[in-house]
Amino acid sequence: MKTLRPNLSKFSLKNHSYLTNLLGIQNKNSSFLLLLYILTYSLFFSCTPKIGEQINKRILDPFDETKNLNVHFVTTRREMGAKDRCEGNSFGFITDINPHYGICIVNVPAKHIIGDISLDNNQDKNTFFQFKGRVNTDDKEFLSKIKSSASEEVLVFVHGFNVNFDEAVLRAGQIKYDLKFPGEVIVYSWPAGADSGILGQVMVKSTYDLNFTEAKINREPFAKFLNDIAGIGKKIHLVVHSMGHQVVLPSLSSLAKSGKSKYIQELILNAPDFDKNEFELILSDLNKSAERITLYCSPGDNALVASQKVNGAPRAGMCFKYSGVDVINVNEVDDPVLGMGGLGHGYYSSRPILTDIYQVLLGVSVEKRLFIRKSGPKNGENFVLRK
Repeated sequence: MKTLRPNLSKFSLKNHSYLTNLLGIQNKNSSFLLLLYILTYSLFFSCTPKIGEQINKRILDPFDETKNLNVHFVTTRREMGAKDRCEGNSFGFITDINPHYGICIVNVPAKHIIGDISLDNNQDKNTFFQFKGRVNTDDKEFLSKIKSSASEEVLVFVHGFNVNFDEAVLRAGQIKYDLKFPGEVIVYSWPAGADSGILGQVMVKSTYDLNFTEAKINREPFAKFLNDIAGIGKKIHLVVHSMGHQVVLPSLSSLAKSGKSKYIQELILNAPDFDKNEFELILSDLNKSAERITLYCSPGDNALVASQKVNGAPRAGMCFKYSGVDVINVNEVDDPVLGMGGLGHGYYSSRPILTDIYQVLLGVSVEKRLFIRKSGPKNGENFVLRK
């Protein structure tokens, strides 16, 4: 039903017969009474929904019980195993000629610890993650499914170094569930990882170099994917971790240089393993690409410290201030979670950081979010996530 509202542009305090007649005011010389009615009108007609109501409207699903979730995937990994499975060695560690598209159906247990992705297809579904199948599509069908979703939001997750395909999918499912994200989640899985054998795990430096090379190869395919997904008209949030920034950031820069702008709502950078100086060189392009950029950093991130030694240059995720970026130091709260090896590098599996990301996706400004305080003027970051 359409609400009829008076046209307040027709009057002034000197000539207000229109409104006094409309409101039935007998004393037409009473400017005070007129102002009182204007205030009443403003309060009555201009009420905005309460924040809680807005959030309830956005969160269509409470995510309060075990659920089977669709995790959309785009991967440039070479297909290795069964074409109907997401677990195991279904996709490998080398870039394929053409990307693969589809959906992995993931059981997300209601009892899982925040950030945990323990997988066991033969145990209690309410305690363990499980794979329930895979649906393969082509690129057109993939985009059509995303476009037809009821939600206007899409979250794209790009993982980091030494992450297998099945782990990337489970992580995307965990993020969707724990953030109660109402829209579709897409994992872009580039060929990271290593052989499961002892030798492959021991040769970390060799794995790092191989993954780094594959990340650079994936810049062009990712730029094409991002351009395609931006074309469907949804609100896009992009979450990146670790070496995944080697895929994402140059791609964003190239799209910005081609004239594409402000197609990402929230760009969330977690522990970017990316050269600090190179980051500053493309920063203007990144600011053109996104409405807002949030960067979670930590000087105690041992993985980034190791990367600095390997690459011979500071990493962007080691806490430096950047123009137009909300830089948040998470060192106080990012304790190692579930076998992260004490690296302090598993940002998206940390309850405090997930809580902050939840508020980021709601559009809350950084200084008004829970557990955020301003950092000192001589510190590298702008803000600190409190313990």
